[in-house]
Amino acid sequence: MFKLTNLTKVVNIKPLTSCRTFSKSLTAQNKSPQNAAKKKLKREQLVKLKNKQAPELHPLYMEVPTAMRYLRAAEVGQPAKKTTISILMTVIPDKGSTPLSGSIYFPKPIRDSHVMVFSLQPEVAELAKELGASYAGGLELIEEIKQGNVKLDSLTHAFATPDIVKDLKVIARQIGPKGLMPTPKKGTVSDDVPALMRSSVGALPFKQKSQHLSVPIGRCDFSDKEIIENLKAASEAIYSSQAPGTRKPNLIGQTRLSSTLGPSVLINFKTI
Repeated sequence: MFKLTNLTKVVNIKPLTSCRTFSKSLTAQNKSPQNAAKKKLKREQLVKLKNKQAPELHPLYMEVPTAMRYLRAAEVGQPAKKTTISILMTVIPDKGSTPLSGSIYFPKPIRDSHVMVFSLQPEVAELAKELGASYAGGLELIEEIKQGNVKLDSLTHAFATPDIVKDLKVIARQIGPKGLMPTPKKGTVSDDVPALMRSSVGALPFKQKSQHLSVPIGRCDFSDKEIIENLKAASEAIYSSQAPGTRKPNLIGQTRLSSTLGPSVLINFKTI
């Protein structure tokens, strides 16, 4: 007769060892580099397919006027000038592709601009004032700043003609820390200051980071027409930042419109 204790040992030892071995082999197989690479490739393909679909097929798609109605409703009670309407787009780069970057020249600037212009030419100073410059002048303006009679905190831009650049050194400590020192390197010194004002005041630089690009395009107090015009300017600038015939272009995918406290709504950014 067999002892019960011996039978138990014989029956139980082998199945436990084989199950443990089988479990380890499955875990090792799932964590293998080949399977991980396949899963990653599959995820990337699904993301690309999703971003290639027409935005109108998405359940959260809205036309811009309808989207703005919801976003303004979400910002009720907030100062309209302190809200921000932004776009967030998915950008899928190819290997070796160049990140999207450039500047957008908005028809309706997002931030109120207060400009100061330095020039030894009286006609340039007068024209700058006609275009909305808060301060414009030559050596007399430099002297006023030196004496502390000019409020610099509200100024956002400063431009100069080349003939006065050397004279600005005496007020470098006043205007330099506030980012108001015109220099050729910054592109704020030019013989054609009015053209510089028109192109720079409404300009907003953008640069792609990873797979996303976020750009503010307006505020809640902007009309639907102004929002659409700014969106068109952003669309043209972003799509044209990829030169035609680029061998490895970025895939510009879904684009969403959102506000500071509001929801995110899908729009057709390419054909705005």
